[in-house]
Amino acid sequence: MPKVKAAAIPPKKTATSKAPPKKKMSAYNEFMKTELPTFKAAHPNVEHKEAFKKVAQLWKDSPLNPKRA
Repeated sequence: MPKVKAAAIPPKKTATSKAPPKKKMSAYNEFMKTELPTFKAAHPNVEHKEAFKKVAQLWKDSPLNPKRA
């Protein structure tokens, strides 16, 4: 087996590598992130899919919804 020289191996990236900044969450995503667990806690027997639908309906009339007319 051939020996590998230390200079042939590229240096590993360190923690100083900067990741691009994260995008701000949309109002809908923030609402879902807070309200879905609350709804699930209040209604433990409801499946995730059904709970998601119900919370999405709550979003429709929510004062946090910027598209609410």
